[in-house]
Amino acid sequence: MDQPVPSSPAWKKPSDVMKVRLKGKKRRSVSASHHQANAKATLPGSQGPDASTGEVRTGKRRNPFGHSSSARERKRAHSEILPGETEGGSHQNKLFDALDTEAGEVFQESSTSSPAILNRIKSESDTNLTRLAQSEEPKAADDTGQSQSLTWKDSYPVDWCLKTRVRFLSDSPFTWCGTLKTNEEAAGLSWFTRGTHHDETIPADEKDAQSRSRLHQCGMVWVHPSLPWVKLYPRIHNEGKQTRPSFVANDKDLQDSLLTSWCESFRSLFHQLRAGHCPYFYLCGYQSTVLFRAAGVGGFKHVHAFLTPTTKGLRELFKAEGIEVSMPLVPSQGDNNENGIDQEHSNSHQPVKTEEDEDDDEEEFNQEGDDAASSWLQSMGLDQQSFPTLDPRRVKFQRDESIKLDNRPQSLVLISGSSTQALYNFLLNSDIMIAPTGTQAGIPPTLLSPAPFEGGTLTASKVKSGKLQIAVGNSMQGCFHLEVTGPILPSNVHALTQLVSSSQERFSVNLSNHSPTIMFSAVPPNNAISLRDRKSKLVNCNLSPELMDYFTKGEDTDDHATIQELVFAEEKYSWTSLT
Repeated sequence: MDQPVPSSPAWKKPSDVMKVRLKGKKRRSVSASHHQANAKATLPGSQGPDASTGEVRTGKRRNPFGHSSSARERKRAHSEILPGETEGGSHQNKLFDALDTEAGEVFQESSTSSPAILNRIKSESDTNLTRLAQSEEPKAADDTGQSQSLTWKDSYPVDWCLKTRVRFLSDSPFTWCGTLKTNEEAAGLSWFTRGTHHDETIPADEKDAQSRSRLHQCGMVWVHPSLPWVKLYPRIHNEGKQTRPSFVANDKDLQDSLLTSWCESFRSLFHQLRAGHCPYFYLCGYQSTVLFRAAGVGGFKHVHAFLTPTTKGLRELFKAEGIEVSMPLVPSQGDNNENGIDQEHSNSHQPVKTEEDEDDDEEEFNQEGDDAASSWLQSMGLDQQSFPTLDPRRVKFQRDESIKLDNRPQSLVLISGSSTQALYNFLLNSDIMIAPTGTQAGIPPTLLSPAPFEGGTLTASKVKSGKLQIAVGNSMQGCFHLEVTGPILPSNVHALTQLVSSSQERFSVNLSNHSPTIMFSAVPPNNAISLRDRKSKLVNCNLSPELMDYFTKGEDTDDHATIQELVFAEEKYSWTSLT
């Protein structure tokens, strides 16, 4: 008899195995949720089982469209290689693990890695903040130690750049810096308005009170106009795309009133400068800044002014108004040509064609080409006005090499002598320094002066002190700081430095420079008059002897620089400069 052939066992597909495993897992989770619902039936906020899954929901239903983390954190979290993944990020081993084991944990997401990723993100952000603080603070703190790369001198250069903040750092506390009392505030205000200098022969118990009064005195400046609800310093800043219009934009009468008051203040301040009662003052517009200096300051013989930045059109406008300007930061081509000619003649007797001749030939060639283009248009019966880009005057303007200097630091111009009076008349009668649109529309330029003038408002800078924790290497180091914020003039910086040096043995200063005024300190000094004549021209400014010596420097090119950091130790100064 034939024996029955045994049938082979039934084959199961992997999908059927997965379904059986998932059904068992679902059945176990449903039974567990029922037990939890019965145990917590008395808790508020509990709800019945879900109609679709049979599971019991507790609390508020989760929003399926909500985001639990920012896009940046999600992107960084997905870039991590989770446990069980390959470098490509795919769970290729999960199917085989599910077929070989009865545990259902392989289908659960590796949620334990999310806190680790978030902790890593947080640690990286903390590290970046620490590096940022270390790049700003510790450099000044390290400089307070004995550095071998620094050059120490008895005084530091004259810095004509405006400051927005000055921060002093020291290892020892500023014990004398505290809340101003009524008599101390009154004393500082009186000393500043009268130009009184401090007295070194005071009792020790009154030294702290006098230091607080001097600190109040050192942070004062005369300002016009004064509009507390409008930011008038610094005037050159990025307003952003969405800005509110000026409060005087639609009020012509108010604009005329502000301009009339500003003209009186500008006239009073300039006349004091010419008479030698004011050493300098700043005129801050929405595009340019002007520094007026009295005769004798920086070694100049006459009243002079610096204006930066400028454009080709503005310089041509000054020329049309009879204002002679020079660009001291641009190297003179005439000197280079003369040196080159002498060198060529010393090496060869052949005639040398100078750059001026080449420029004249090129200009003649370009002029002939422009005339030919205009003649060709007319021969074709076309009007030249229909092609404004071919206008010879416009083409010549675009070919000018000086256009490349527009709005650059090298575009600073110097106006001296009688041209300074012409510049004053031009600014007095022109609205070129007044913004036509934006938050500053219709508001006259800001005047900053260390000397009082008609219509000026006395403004005090904000002062705060305390203790900082600075990252030095892998450790944190305590440091005491004194910070002054506001419009800070060169005389304010000098007075503050003298004050702190009288109480601290060593300290460092971090200076926040107003970028558009950095090049004021890059102009080389002028030795037109002697040191004695310089001081005689400033005798009516009521300056202290230290400040008089500070403003009359000019014997060396190293006497002027834009200081970024200043270090004081053992009665010596060292600094890092931008110019």
